[in-house]
Amino acid sequence: MLQASCAIADSLRDLGIETSRHAVLGTGLLTGMDWLARTREILETERPDVVVASFIGNYSPPPLRDANGAVIEADTPAFYRAWQERAEQLSSEVHAANARMYWVSPPPITDPLLGHAGRLFDGYRTILGDHFLFSGRVLAGPHGSEIIAKQTCGRRRDIRTTDRVHLTDDGARIYGQQIAHDLTSHLGILVTPKPC
Repeated sequence: MLQASCAIADSLRDLGIETSRHAVLGTGLLTGMDWLARTREILETERPDVVVASFIGNYSPPPLRDANGAVIEADTPAFYRAWQERAEQLSSEVHAANARMYWVSPPPITDPLLGHAGRLFDGYRTILGDHFLFSGRVLAGPHGSEIIAKQTCGRRRDIRTTDRVHLTDDGARIYGQQIAHDLTSHLGILVTPKPC
């Protein structure tokens, strides 16, 4: 969410919606940061009505270990179980604070280390009471394929950096504006414009 967060905030500010951003590059639900503890702090201090989250599967070292001390490897059944459990815990924290939880779909990612992003989003979609924004489609090509550039605002724009994972400024803007549009549409309030 880090790359798109400014565009989301700018779009929502234009409607008078107050936002705060807490994105941390390269972190995931299992490693890199304790998102459960951080979310509790955010909920207690800011008391949001809505929480919008995007976790694409970053799993930086050191890896998580299971109850027996064995390393949980990425893309294994144990990894998906642990990730889903943490997502459900995060959702429970949000609901306990009387806020609505929105999960954002990632753009298509074929990178071997993050190719599981779509599968993780499918897991979020099983969490009862949560909401889902399919905003990642705005950065997809035909048939949902990964693309590195797209025609928008009257010209072709690069939307991915050379690593094919991270977004360019245009890609982040387009994705963020689409997230804001999808969120406001779902909330039934004044709708932000679709990205150009």
